[in-house]
Parts: sequence; structure tokens; C-alpha cells
Amino acid sequence: MIFDILVGNKEYSVEIERKEKSFLIKIDGEEFDVDATLFKKELYSLIVSNKSYLSNIKSEENKYIVDISGESFEIEVFDEATRRMAQKKKEPESGKQVIKAPMPGKIVKILVKEGEEVESGAGMIVVEAMKMENELKSSSKGVVKEIAVEEGVVVNAGDTLIVVE
Repeated sequence: MIFDILVGNKEYSVEIERKEKSFLIKIDGEEFDVDATLFKKELYSLIVSNKSYLSNIKSEENKYIVDISGESFEIEVFDEATRRMAQKKKEPESGKQVIKAPMPGKIVKILVKEGEEVESGAGMIVVEAMKMENELKSSSKGVVKEIAVEEGVVVNAGDTLIVVE
């Protein structure tokens, strides 16, 4: 997967390739072999190119606060799904809304029921992808007409999850 990240005022292009027990991460062409193990909530053991680090990583939507080696970094991540969602926020809030899976993942929690009225910005469903939970939100006010998935199922990018009218 390819991402653009913003650290402070500097933007980087990042490509992540999953290997058997680690990740190959390319940042602006420079390669790093990374093994990441979650110890407990938000605390990771990282081995980056044979150097060991403990890191506290907090996530909030497309932002991450990373504390490592006594330094703290705020990182914003922009993938294709994030760009699409940002574009949708610029579109008018009316008509039928189809919430689709932005990437392959597992449905962790459905936050609404069919027939329920929802406001713009309301959390609708939680999808886990690449060990991260992403809450997908309604971009407009409406009524939930259809829930096309169940908790625990695996979905592909672009699969319809919820329909709001």
C-alpha cells in the first residue's frame, strides 16, 4: 500500500509491503525492515533495521501520536481512501449515501440499526484493517435503509456496508 504522510511540515511518500513476519517500508525510496509487536494497548516493540525501540502509538482517525526514544511526533496519514473521504466531505450533503469499505478488512462493530435516524458525522461502522480500527461516519443526515454486512465478516475494498437515505 502507498501512503502520503505529513510529519510536522514535511511530507513523505511511504510504501508498505507485508512480509512473512515483518514489513518492508520504503520512505521516499529508502528501505527499512520493520518488525512490530503490540505489547499492550498503544505500546509497541519495534525492530527497525536491527535496532530495537519501544514506542507508544495513539491513533485518532488519520492522525497518530508516536512517542519513541523520548521524542513525540504527530503523523497524518493520507491513503487513497482518506483522500476520497476528504473529497466526499466537500460534496453537498443530500441524497442517498452508500458507505463502502475503503480497504479490505474485518467488520468489528456495527454502530447503527436499520431504520435509525443518523446525523452527519455519526459513527456508523468500525472496520479493522492492518491492525488498525477505522470508524466510518455518515456524511449526511438520514435514515439507515440497509446494513449489508454482519459483525465479524471480512470485506473487500469497495464493498457496500451501509445505505443511508
